[in-house]
Amino acid sequence: MKKHAGNVMADLLVGYGVEAVFGLPGGQTLPLYYGIMDNAPKIKHILMRDENNAVFAADAYARVARKLGVCDGTAGCGPIKFLSGFAEAMNSSSPVLGIAAEMAYDELSSRYRGGGAQLIDAQAILKPVTKWTARLPKANSVAELTQFAARMAISGRPGPVYIECPWDLFDDEYAGPDYEADPHLAQIPSYRSLPPQEDMEKALEVLKSAKNPVILAGGGAWFSDAKEELTTLAEALAIPVGTSLSGKGIVDENHPLSIGVASGLGGGDYAKQMVMNADVIFAAGYKFSEMSTYKWTLPKAGQRIIHVDIDSAELGKLSAVEIGMNGDVKATVGRMLELLGDVQPKEIPEAILQGKKKAMEERAAEIENKTPIMPQQVVSLLNEICDENTILACDASFSCGWAAKYFDVYGGRRALMPRGMSGLGYGLPAGIGAAVARPKDKVVVLTGDGGLSYCLGELQTLNEQNMDVKVIVLNNKTLGWIKWYQAGIWDGRFSEVDTLENDFAMIARGSGIEGYRLENPKTLAEELKKIIAADGPALVDIITSETEACKFTDDPKAVSYVEKDHQNK
Repeated sequence: MKKHAGNVMADLLVGYGVEAVFGLPGGQTLPLYYGIMDNAPKIKHILMRDENNAVFAADAYARVARKLGVCDGTAGCGPIKFLSGFAEAMNSSSPVLGIAAEMAYDELSSRYRGGGAQLIDAQAILKPVTKWTARLPKANSVAELTQFAARMAISGRPGPVYIECPWDLFDDEYAGPDYEADPHLAQIPSYRSLPPQEDMEKALEVLKSAKNPVILAGGGAWFSDAKEELTTLAEALAIPVGTSLSGKGIVDENHPLSIGVASGLGGGDYAKQMVMNADVIFAAGYKFSEMSTYKWTLPKAGQRIIHVDIDSAELGKLSAVEIGMNGDVKATVGRMLELLGDVQPKEIPEAILQGKKKAMEERAAEIENKTPIMPQQVVSLLNEICDENTILACDASFSCGWAAKYFDVYGGRRALMPRGMSGLGYGLPAGIGAAVARPKDKVVVLTGDGGLSYCLGELQTLNEQNMDVKVIVLNNKTLGWIKWYQAGIWDGRFSEVDTLENDFAMIARGSGIEGYRLENPKTLAEELKKIIAADGPALVDIITSETEACKFTDDPKAVSYVEKDHQNK
């Protein structure tokens, strides 16, 4: 059978282990769609309702599967909607390949101010939020171009790349050289690098001599698949482990050495105390961002920093590090364990055990059965109900904070959080991507009424794909984060943060999936358990308190403003 360029591209994606492409069709992208059809059932296409949601789905797929995530869009208007999703993937180091069509090659000179239909310089628009962009120059170059794009997305610090294909070239018959997918591009990382051994030896000496060391792990540790190595190192030296939001659960959070998320959003007081009092911080795949450093108050003066990262630009980015190791986290920590020798797990100091026990007791004491339902109660119940193979996909709102504090990640659990760009609307499409990556596992989306409003159309995707995804909506009729900000910074001068109440359960039923509306805190556990245990997609609209979100701040004045506003409604 003769092949066109779209066939070749789909063939290579299959070779990279890609199981699905997320996007929306256009007349110009049909060569890719037919290439996917010709490769079924090894790969399929998932019809999304918005191109930005397609990027979010591909991003989540990449995080969970540790493979290349792929999305597509039609010419012009499609790829420029990749922008926000690419920015998330860029900042979160997610390997995403965005594919879009272009108008015919000889029409490109007509694109100034819409001289041709769907003509715009998408490459220029997307360049700041991608590692690399390119245009297919001829049909016979498609194999080389696709291979290079995949390598750019996965190599080094992963990130998004973009290629556009003029439709006439995309549809041309391929008569180029024989091609074969590079098997190294079917895994992340494609190659594992190591820093000099003397640096690893120095790092071990510093850790062994430390009085209060702490390991801080980020999303890079997940992409490196360093769970076993970091856990073993922590046990060998009895070092507590905290994480960023993106690194949550890289060491099981039910492990006695886990102090959970150390962050200004969703982090506990115990974790913050441990990190602030540390004399040595070993940072692994961790970028010292705003949230994970409590607004850049870390590292503190006098703290000794050891940092291992695949991206050398991260080493000493904010302040000088004592030992900077440019390498893959799994390979580096694994080699450090070899250098450490046959060491039995060190006894965990009683102070660490008691500190964690007290933190867990304080967390449990914060949960109350009251009306309106507390979001803390919802997430705490999800923590009890969900099994070890559940993926919790959070929106960029306070949903991340509630999940960070009240949902423990261990075993096969994962928590996906869009902390790269923090754009609303990530949760539901991320749940779709996660469901494709792990189709046998339960996926739960945690979102708010504001975040879900960005991506309501994807409820139809759940229905069409019959995905076992449960969408939990914390519905408080307000944009909680902004209201908290207005209360804390603007003395309760509220503007454009309160909304009319949407019946999301009815909207879900209108999209063809089960919809439930829950308001009673006393029956919440029983109802949630039954809904989550059932097969198939469903949405659970939970009427929650608007006054709880403001408690993420320790400013009693802000809390008072929000509570007073609520009482006056």
